[in-house]
Amino acid sequence: MKNWYCMGILAMTLCLTACSQKTNVTTDQNQPAEQEGSIKEEDNSPKIPEEYTIALIAPFTGDNAQYGNAFKTGVKALCDEVNAKGGINGANLAFEVFDDAADAAQSTNMAQIVTGDDKYIAAIGSYSSTCTLAFASIFDEARMPVMVPCAGNSTIATEYNCTFQRGMTIPIESALMARYAVQKLEGEKVALIALNNDAGLQFMEHAEKAVDELSASGVPCQVVAAETFNEGEVRDYSAMVLKIKDANPDIIVINMGYVECAAILNQAKQAGLTDVKWLGNQSMYTEDFTNLVGDAGVGFFVSTGFFAANPDEGVQEFIQQCKDIDGNIPNAYQRNSYECAAMIAQCLKEGANNREDLYSALSSMEYWKGKTGGNKWINRQSEEEYLILQYQGEGEWTMLELNK
Repeated sequence: MKNWYCMGILAMTLCLTACSQKTNVTTDQNQPAEQEGSIKEEDNSPKIPEEYTIALIAPFTGDNAQYGNAFKTGVKALCDEVNAKGGINGANLAFEVFDDAADAAQSTNMAQIVTGDDKYIAAIGSYSSTCTLAFASIFDEARMPVMVPCAGNSTIATEYNCTFQRGMTIPIESALMARYAVQKLEGEKVALIALNNDAGLQFMEHAEKAVDELSASGVPCQVVAAETFNEGEVRDYSAMVLKIKDANPDIIVINMGYVECAAILNQAKQAGLTDVKWLGNQSMYTEDFTNLVGDAGVGFFVSTGFFAANPDEGVQEFIQQCKDIDGNIPNAYQRNSYECAAMIAQCLKEGANNREDLYSALSSMEYWKGKTGGNKWINRQSEEEYLILQYQGEGEWTMLELNK
């Protein structure tokens, strides 16, 4: 588009110059004629569009649709907030959703559509590491920034250039969880369970490494079981539960979605695997999980960067914004997508009017002070303090402490 614009200016310049050699031009009897051969100076200042549009790529159908809908609520909350305050330098902020159904091939197709249309200045997505890794090279080729709300495989930002990981990466998070399980929850015999995907396998690697390092330093601990399963292919976890029960762990650390976790906890209860502590990732900090798990989830520990009972004014304002949209109390998924959109909006307000400028502005961030909390940016990866929550039953959680 820039090439056509420059050619247009050149053509107009040649035309005006040729005409000025033949005749003097006057535009108004009350104004002096322009000097022969003069050309009116063009306004080359950046043009503000009527609307900036973000593409949201996430699952809106299938088993993981709840995560896409959570992202949608968070992004809508931010867009509504920005537009209610006059928009971005007078322009509205909008977003459009693209359903990847948590499928890598579909995610790639969506990325090609988005990057091929100049309408979209940035993207947010996707939910899983597998989908994000599948489309990351497409955004690199287009030099288009994509904000990743939660996918935690560390290679998303280390092997690709246009990705910004708002959620804490798996190597950092899994090590934090493993150390907390051993040092604070007094776990000596640790079992690990994760999905058999990019994020799950990286979780296994770094959680086991953290336990081994503690053991080497003299802390009495060891990994006694490590199990993975394919998402969507398993509904009966009893064989895996019995295998873990035979290993006799005193704590089980998991990385998976809340649907699978709720099923595993209920089947563990049925199998008599009850005298054990459980620690999971923030996917379980949701009303959907507590509705599914029932009493089998009482005592469950979660590591998360967001807690809805936080009395902070900004957090409570954000919670009300989300409740006004879909009636639900938000969790880390709404929160992270909201902050991703907020960072994009701030950079646009400060003058980034195209993908390249927006990428440069986002890359220059060292710390983001968001409405719901801040985070450091180190090589396009986020670091923040994590909270440890424990489920008390009947939808109630309590915060125990920071997990650093």
